[in-house]
Amino acid sequence: MKEKTKKVFRQLEKQRREIIELYYSLDRHQLLYRPKAGQWNLLQVMRHLVTAEQQSLIYIKRKLIHAETSSSTGVGAFIRHLLLKMALYSPLKFKAPKVAEVREEAPDLDEMKAEWDAVRDEFRTIIEENSAETLAKAVYKHPRAGLLNVKQALEFMEAHISHHQKQMERLIKN
Repeated sequence: MKEKTKKVFRQLEKQRREIIELYYSLDRHQLLYRPKAGQWNLLQVMRHLVTAEQQSLIYIKRKLIHAETSSSTGVGAFIRHLLLKMALYSPLKFKAPKVAEVREEAPDLDEMKAEWDAVRDEFRTIIEENSAETLAKAVYKHPRAGLLNVKQALEFMEAHISHHQKQMERLIKN
């Protein structure tokens, strides 16, 4: 379990590095472009991704303090996780949960990168410092899929970013 979790984390980090590289290759106009009022620009998309991961990290850290009282995830979590990933890879659109809503018009790219770096450093530490048994515990609560383990949380994040990469591509093409 631990090696599989590390592998997912490495893939997630590769995905994040590519996005950051892309954002730094764009000019301010491209980063702020919004096709319609009420739709996010590229900076707002990143703000959403960073905020979602920050909130996930807070929850996981809180649950890990008492991980011994949490049960391991089972078939139900596997099915909910699979359905969640399928939904994110579909063309469907979803309203962001309140905790991951974006209020800023033009979030600062450098600040968000630093925040995202810090979040990922903490996830790396969680993976390194916890046993496979602890990582298999239901310590992440997704707003729609319920309780998942750390590997499933990271796989959700990867699917979540992929979902928003389609949005990024549309914004860059315009």
